[in-house]
Parts: sequence; C-alpha cells; structure tokens
Amino acid sequence: MVFMVERYFLLGVGYDGQERKAFLKLLNLSTNTVEIYMDPTGHKPYCLTDQPVQELEKNQALREAGATAFIKVTKYDSIADKMREMTLIQATDPLAVGGSKKSIRELIPAWEADIPYHLNYVYDMRLTPSMIYEKKNDELIPVYGEKSKVENILQQFFSDLSGEERDEMENWLRMLESEHPMVDFTGLDIEILSDSPTKVPSPSNPVDRVVAVSFSGTRGMGKVLVLRRDGVDMTFNGGEYSVEVFDDETALLSRCFEIIDSYPIVVTFNGDDFDLPYLRNRAEKLGIPKSRIPITLGREGASLRRGIHLDLYRFFNNKSVQVYAFDNRYREHTLDGVAKALIGVGKVELSKTLNELSLQELADYSYRDSRLLRDMVEAGDRLILRLMAVISRISKMPIEDVCRHGVSGWIKNLLYWELRGRNWLIPRKEELINAKGGTTTKAIIEGKKYRGALVVEPVPGVHFNVTVLDFASLYPSILKEYNLSFETINCGHESCRTNTIPETTHWVCRERRGIQSSIIGVIRDIRVRWYKPMASNKSLDPVTRSWYEVVQRALKVFLNASYGVLGFEEFPLYCPPLAESTTAIGRYVFSSAVEKAKSLGVTVVYGDTDSIFLKAEKQELVHELIRWAREKFRLDLEFDKVYRYVVFSKRKKNYLGVTDRGVVDVKGLTGKKRNIPVFIKEAFDDMLKQLAEVKSAEELETVKKNIRQVIATWYSRLKNRTFEIDQLAFRVMMSKTIERYEKTTPQHVKAAKKLQSLGIKVGPGDIISYVKTKDKDGVTPLQLAKRENIDVDKYIEYMRSTFEQVLDPLEIDFDSIIGLTSLESFM
Repeated sequence: MVFMVERYFLLGVGYDGQERKAFLKLLNLSTNTVEIYMDPTGHKPYCLTDQPVQELEKNQALREAGATAFIKVTKYDSIADKMREMTLIQATDPLAVGGSKKSIRELIPAWEADIPYHLNYVYDMRLTPSMIYEKKNDELIPVYGEKSKVENILQQFFSDLSGEERDEMENWLRMLESEHPMVDFTGLDIEILSDSPTKVPSPSNPVDRVVAVSFSGTRGMGKVLVLRRDGVDMTFNGGEYSVEVFDDETALLSRCFEIIDSYPIVVTFNGDDFDLPYLRNRAEKLGIPKSRIPITLGREGASLRRGIHLDLYRFFNNKSVQVYAFDNRYREHTLDGVAKALIGVGKVELSKTLNELSLQELADYSYRDSRLLRDMVEAGDRLILRLMAVISRISKMPIEDVCRHGVSGWIKNLLYWELRGRNWLIPRKEELINAKGGTTTKAIIEGKKYRGALVVEPVPGVHFNVTVLDFASLYPSILKEYNLSFETINCGHESCRTNTIPETTHWVCRERRGIQSSIIGVIRDIRVRWYKPMASNKSLDPVTRSWYEVVQRALKVFLNASYGVLGFEEFPLYCPPLAESTTAIGRYVFSSAVEKAKSLGVTVVYGDTDSIFLKAEKQELVHELIRWAREKFRLDLEFDKVYRYVVFSKRKKNYLGVTDRGVVDVKGLTGKKRNIPVFIKEAFDDMLKQLAEVKSAEELETVKKNIRQVIATWYSRLKNRTFEIDQLAFRVMMSKTIERYEKTTPQHVKAAKKLQSLGIKVGPGDIISYVKTKDKDGVTPLQLAKRENIDVDKYIEYMRSTFEQVLDPLEIDFDSIIGLTSLESFM
C-alpha cells in the first residue's frame, strides 16, 4: 500500500498563551486549509546567564518571576574564542523571561533574553519559514530543491568552492531552489461611517458603524458586504463583484469573519493599525464572542487565528524595499500612490462624503481598494508575495514579521539563526562594544562617528568619452574577502595583531572564518554568479526568469543593507570597529585604484565610493586596471557605462551625463527630484532634450544657444503668469501627524494646518500639495490657491538654483538670460 505524504507550507509561527506552547501555521497543500501544529517537543521559553546553577536555585525572586528550571549548558563565546559554561533558565512563559519590571532579565545579567519567543523557537527547531515541509511520524522534514539540479549548478558556477564553503553554498541553493506554491489570498478593505465627516474613526474606541467590507482575491472572490442604511439608495446594478446587504451590523461582521477564516492569507493596507483592530474591537463591542472572531492583536500588529495577515503599508514603507526591490518606482506610501506607480490604477476619487454615497457608490469605492490590493499582489506573476516569501526564507523570519520589520531586523534574525545553529552564545551589545572598542578615524562629515567613503573631486566642465567603472558590491565584497565580522575584528590572538586595517589601529583574525563574512559572502556569490545572470537569461521561460529576478532582488536588498547595519547603533550586533574597518578598506582600495589609473596614463575626472569616471585614450588601459584590481584586491571592478559626455558642477555627486545609447543620467540635481513643481521639471526636461542630442564639442556650442532660448521661454511664462496653478505645486508627504511637528514647521505642514482648519482630514502618508504665495506663511494649499497670489519671484529663484547646477559647468549665466528677456519685455 502506498501512503500519500502530506506536504505543508510553513505560513507562520506563534505562541499559544493558554496551552503555553509554540505552534506552527501549516497550509496543507492537498486540502488548501491551514492546520495548527502544536509543538510536540516540550520546548520552553528560556534565557541564559553566566551565574552558576547553585546560586540561581537560592534566588527566590527568580522563582517568583517564573523560572522553572536551571540547566547547565556549554556555549561557544565567539568574542573570547573559547567554550563558556552558562546556565539555561527555563520559564513558565515568554513574559517571565522579559516583558515586565519583575521579569528574569531585570533581576540578573541575562543573554538571549530579548528575542521574541516564536523566533527563538524557529532558531532551536532549525525551521525555515515559507518553505514546504513533509510530515512523517509527527516530524516535519523540509522539502529542498532537487539535489541533482543543485549539484549541476555547483559544478558549473561554483567549481572553485570546496569544503565548508561548498557545503554552505549547497544549503543555500537547495533552500532557494525549493518550490514556492501559489497560496490563496484575499485583499480586504473596510469603510467606517462617522457622525462627522472630519472625525477619524478610532480602533481603540470603535463607536462608529462598519458600513462596508470588501474582498477581492483568488478563487474568484469579489464581494462587498454592505450595511443597509435608512434614506440611502440601496439599488445595485451589478458589476465584477457581488453584494450582500445586511440589516444588522453583527451579521455583517460575522459574515466578514467567515470569509477571513476561509483564506490562508489576508492582505490589507494599514490593516495592522486600523482595519483588523477596528473589526476585532467593534465585534467585541457588539457582543460577538471572542471565539468567533478570527483576528488576534499583538504588540507588533494584527494577525489571524488560522491564517496570516500581510499589511502592505508596512512592507512598502520599508526604504530598502522601495529603493532596492522596486527601484524607487513609487514615492508616496499611500494605497493610491503605490498602486498608481506599480499597476497604473488608483483609488476611486470621491466628490461626496461616505454618508452621501448610494449603495452602488459605496460598494464601488470600497471594492476598488480591495481590488487594488489583489492586483498589486498578482502583478508580475505575484512578485510581491514571492519577494516576501524569499526574504522570509533568507532571514528565517515568518512572513508576517518580514512585513513589520526593516532590513536590519531581517539581517539580525538571519545572524541569530546561524549563531544558534552553531551553538554560539549570542553576545550582549555592551560586551561586544567593551571587547572591540570604538573608532579611531575622524569623520569628515559632521555627526558621523568615523570617516566614510572617499570622493574624488569632480573636474568641473564638460568631458567627452568618459568610461565609468564600478566595484561590484564593494562593501559586501570587502566583508567577504577580508574576513570582516564582529568576532574577527580586533580578535584576542596576539599573532593576528599584525594583520592591520589601513588608516586604523584595528586588525583582523587570521585563525578563524568570520560568521558575517561567511554569510554575506555566500549571499553575494549566489546572487552574482547564479541568480542575477539567470534573471536576464532570455533562453529561459518567462515564469522561471521571473522567479530568478525575484530572488536576485531579495538578495540585493540584503547585500545593500549588510554594511549599513554594522554602523547602526540600534543594531544588537553593532560593532563600530567593524563598520569603520569596512569603509577604511574601501577607501584604501578606491584610492589605490585612482592612483593606478593615473600611473597608466588614464585621467580620473570624478570618483565616489565605488565608482570611477575615466578618460582613456586606449580602452586596453581600462582593461588593465580591471585586471589589476582583481589580482591585487580579489575585487571585481566592472564596466558600468560609457558616457558620450558628462557635465560636472562644482558640487560632489551632482552631474549630468549622456550615455552612448542616448540615455540622459541626472544625479543629485534639483531638476530631477520628485517633489519639485511640474513647471520647473518640464522646463528642466526641455533643457535635457537639447543636451541629449549632443554628440561632439561643436554640437554642444549650438545646443547652448538653444538652451538659452528654452530658459528664456519658460522664464517668460512664469513672469507673465501663463501657467496652470497646479503646475507650480510642491508635493510632500506627511511623515507624522501635524501635532508631532514640534520643533519646526515645514512648509507642507503649514499648508496642512490650513487644510485642517477647514475640516479636511490630514494624516501620516498623505501628500500635501502647496504653492508659494505672498501671504504671511508664504505657502497655500493647492486647493485654496489663486493665480494672482502666486509669489513668482520665489519660483524664479527656484528655477535659477535648479538650472545653475547644469549651466555653471556649461559656462552659461542664468541672470544674463533673464536680464535679456526682461529688457525685451519693455520694448
């Protein structure tokens, strides 16, 4: 007889306070239902201390705090490089370890006492969230990528690896190449009807009615639950979704919970802080038993009893996700802003209050929001869900936690998982700083703790035929190649003190491999050698190539943040000498490359951190520089691009270049910043169009005349007020509530206050559009502005500062252009 082995997708991990057990949320891939798998091992919350068992057993306060057992254990102390006797203190529940003034960690020196229990459980059980598992005899066994396929990849792309390095790479490849199932989900959005249109509903005091809940998801889900209201047109003419009308709010919420409970994943936008807490608290207020409410509330957000909840607002608000995973495609962190940027569709715009909407209008409005969530999740072959799942696998963090934490939290979790797996004691922050010391270089930039990257001053002016070389993943590569890690920097071995870091008094261990160096090295190599090339391999089918693109983007997020967390004071493994050593080696490598280029007869016109701009009469000299960098530093200096010509202002990091493909690159120039008025941006773009046509020094002279005319034309439009007011609007996002802007009041907040005084709701995430005016505040919200009140002179100044960054190196005087125009206007 053949028995079917059940396969499960590890959705989430949690702790059941009543059972006092950890549990897993496992999606049964055969039945498509979520099963709760209670811990069968007897695992208990715990922390560690260096106090002996005999002393601890005499401490009655520990027993009162919840300590239940004291167990002698041996851990590897990576800072002292020796095994260390510790005591493991088991506790009744996670709060006994830490969470109150009387908890164990407040009574004695404790290690590993601030790790959330469900993550501790993940480390100890060696779980990888978002992986597929098979259950055999109540044991969960991970389903890795096909061994023969991984072996083939290793032979073709990683043949230089052996021993531990090869084993490590194999483990990573088998994890990342493991199957990723298509999991059902639904988007959810709620609408609350307040007594006043300016009142903001409060989840903690849910006195207002839930009048609509919309769902849009897989399995053909398209539904809006609507509460019947007196005096409102309840006609529904149909659409792509269905409507269920309820006379009773309790019945509406019960039906809502039934749908929520039927999906493994519920997706919201700001559901952690609003939608789910409001639904739960409103249901309790209406007397619905807690056992019938599938929503749970925790310190970090809202979850579900069976499935999981993904708050896209938290995910998209993550700067690393915005910059590295989505290439800054969205700027606003609102549902409307993100959706328009990613899928080209935004929210339904209302001209009436919710109270005034008919059933059809309310349902259309609410359904659009949940449909936007569904479409965003499904876009790009489910890019968002797959990206979250890959990050979850890499970080060893449940997918809900991935949404709620920044990249430093992801990296911390990965390191902790690795440390626990090796039986290393996770060091306390203070002992790490005490053992490793501080920084020794002086920062050039005020407010920084140590000296940062090197910048080669640009040669102002116009330069033709410029080649740009880039050190690939410079800081992650340095971490790998120079064995940099918190335990290897300033190690305790006398023999290693001669292995010094340039420009500092620090040294690096020769006797052992650093854990951060090892992990970052694997991530870098696996991305550069396998996933990045495969993502651009046109011979692969689109679905496979799309998967590789997702993985390489996720790895890129980790790589680009791997250095940043080292110098982040809030990071628990914060190690100032490690961060300082990374930049010191970076400066040494970079300055050596600049000197080598000069010795080869190559002109360096600019350089910054990891990029060098070169003018070489022979391309062979550039290739020679690349070979030299590889041989001397084991670092890859790669071709980035070739500029037909590049224009440098006197400011560092500000330049304009036209590539050999005719693409205009603008770096650090005001004219390309996203929040500038459309009027200024269009004027600037007009100038860029002229510059894009230039192919020689002779053509540049002709184009300079055209640029003068372009500026004169736009200046005249401004001076003569022949513009639409919205073209002059600055658009800036509110990062917090108006009340929290205490020390200073930025211009967009001044404008927001004017809106608030008229009863218009303004809050975090809202984009405030305002124009500069001649009144006391100097700004007016766009909605209230009049053409005659526009402060034209302020815009001329802004236009001048924007254009001068390009005009100065071109030797064009802005004032002479507008002076000429002014003279002509009097004739």
